[in-house]
Formats: sequence, structure tokens, C-alpha cells
Amino acid sequence: MSFKNIEIVHVVAMDRNQCIGKNNDLPWHLPADLKHFKEITQGGVIIMGRKTLESMGRALPKRMNWVITRDASWQFDGVKTASSIEEALENSLDDVENSTQPSKVFIIGGGEIFTQTINIADCLELTHIDLAVENGNAYYPNIPNEFHKVSSSEHYDETNNIHFEFATYRK
Repeated sequence: MSFKNIEIVHVVAMDRNQCIGKNNDLPWHLPADLKHFKEITQGGVIIMGRKTLESMGRALPKRMNWVITRDASWQFDGVKTASSIEEALENSLDDVENSTQPSKVFIIGGGEIFTQTINIADCLELTHIDLAVENGNAYYPNIPNEFHKVSSSEHYDETNNIHFEFATYRK
């Protein structure tokens, strides 16, 4: 465990080039991925950057939402704020212990937050999407060599004609 016996889990969807966003939005619509994300994170503590929250437009229900922002006066209904990853992790410990997932914290974006936490993450819950997004502007960092794929399942979205894979990586 990377932080005081808490497992740090990244949850993210990315294209072939590790693009995770375009113009502060998801560049695809995959209902199965949204459902997968909900199943993984529901009842837990999620940590995200301010832009990620603003792109969603609301705090996610049935989760404790922590947002990292440099603006000390920034506020948003239904979230707690921190000025750094370290502060968010430290201050969310009570929330984690009182959640239905008392040994995990979920990092859900965006690109800067993933880059800052990739080296302390224990588990990566990735959705690999068989697309190449043009003009994406948010990317997931390279996966360090110490991570190994421990499970995966392939899927196909007929409506959008998109192949994708849910994969779990662990150190």
C-alpha cells in the first residue's frame, strides 16, 4: 500500500495514444465504460482535479468527492477541496475509513493529477479504447514497467462501433 495502508487506484479510459480528454470532455460516449466506472468507484472516495469536476458539472453521487485546486477560495456543492495531492490524501483518510470501500482511494483525473500520482498508485483500472482521437489535449502518463496486467475483458459497443477493453494492472 502506498499511503498509510490505503490502496491508490487510478480509474481512467484512454485511446490508443493515451488520450483521455479533448476540450475538457470525454472524446467518446461509451455507456458500458460509464457503468464500469460507477461500479468501481461507487461508495468510495474519489480525488480529481478542478477541471475534471467542472467537465462533469456536478459532484458524483454516492461517493465522497475531493477536488484539488490551487484556488483557496474555490468552492463547489458536494465536494471537499485540497491544494495538493498530499493534502487530499491526508485529509480524506477519515472519509476513506468510513466509506464502503475502506481501503481504497480512487484517482479519476485529469491528466495532471494522473501524472502526479502514477508513481504512488498501486492499481490501474484502465479502459483501453480502440480509437485515435484527433486533437486531444489531455493524456495519461506512460504506464511504469512495474505494473503488470492481471485481468482484462474485451467488449464491443455496437451503437458507436467501438472496441474496448477493461484492464486491471497491479505492481
